[in-house]
Amino acid sequence: MKIGVFTEFFESEKNSAGKHMSELVDELKEHSELVDVYTLYKKSNQSLFENKNVNIYTLNYDSRRENISFLKRFFFELLISFRIFFLMLKMKKIRKYDVLIWYSPTIFWGPLIAMLSVFRKSYRYLILRDIFPQWSVDLNIIQKGSFSNMILNFFENLQYKVADKIGVNSESNLSYFEKNENYSKKIEVLKTWYKTDVEQDLLPLNILKKIPNNKKILLYLGNMGMAQDQDFFIKLVKEMRPEEGFVFLVVGTKEKDKKNLEIEKQNLGLSNLIILDSIDQCFVESICRISYIGIFSLDNRHTTHNIPGKFLQYLSSGLPVLGLCGKGDASNLVTDSEFGRVYERKDPNEACEVIKLLVHDIESKKIKSENLKNYVRENLSVKLAVKQILKDLKK
Repeated sequence: MKIGVFTEFFESEKNSAGKHMSELVDELKEHSELVDVYTLYKKSNQSLFENKNVNIYTLNYDSRRENISFLKRFFFELLISFRIFFLMLKMKKIRKYDVLIWYSPTIFWGPLIAMLSVFRKSYRYLILRDIFPQWSVDLNIIQKGSFSNMILNFFENLQYKVADKIGVNSESNLSYFEKNENYSKKIEVLKTWYKTDVEQDLLPLNILKKIPNNKKILLYLGNMGMAQDQDFFIKLVKEMRPEEGFVFLVVGTKEKDKKNLEIEKQNLGLSNLIILDSIDQCFVESICRISYIGIFSLDNRHTTHNIPGKFLQYLSSGLPVLGLCGKGDASNLVTDSEFGRVYERKDPNEACEVIKLLVHDIESKKIKSENLKNYVRENLSVKLAVKQILKDLKK
């Protein structure tokens, strides 16, 4: 069996999508004679897959695409399919694969998969993590019914049409497809896998100097922007200033959102907020080990649902969780499994009280770190994900 994998990011220790796809390919290679990975952005010189049955082809784009217009980004992403197609044509790989797997976002792999399907009937599996453009409509970034919305919906639907199976990472997202009978037959829940045996390295001195060792660290990993309700997060940090034993640590947010956070920190005098750039995964593990609570945040206007990668990182490290979000699978999992606490409204004072309740849960041993780790080990392995993706081929 030969497999073609298409992903925006790959082999990135600082990007959750790249990390997830690298882990997936590492398992896929055990089930196939060849795995070819097509990715957009520059990768490190030292590949994780050297001398193995994995080839990595990249367009060598620069991943730091900040502050570009909607029109420029649209054409940039639209050209992805055609550039990869001509790359494959040049290498005589158009008819190569028994299985095609692609990761969305981006929604613009659809034209490529459609073109490849003309030349060979491969099994086609879409890993759907963010339902776009719907989440942007929820947050009024894109107006419902606008020309932009209609164009993006066309490409969203194209990738659903060309897929044989669509794996969403949340039970609640099944309802998004209920109205379309053709799509609903293709949908299944593919839980986000997480590798638990990641090496842990000592934190570099330049990072250690920025983190106080006499305070309880409220850790936030990943981007903190509009989709994560940055405005409310800042209000919460401000409200927590009198609690001198705590400090918020934000690690790895995008450059534009990082600048916004730094401006607010300066303007509001948020001495209890520390902001760090993206760091390698081995150091993230170390930061989780010295933290007290892990935070994930999703704007509660979202009508689609998501299990954030940072949430799984916290669980894997045995770190109790604070969810700032609306109702959904992530909040239900935290509450039902006693992994932490969830706050679903918009009052920072109430959110502070929830943090205090969570502190009580931790100190009274109501939350057991080993239970969090065991959930990831038993339910979110990459072996289970690959078995599910390939199961229809073995019938």
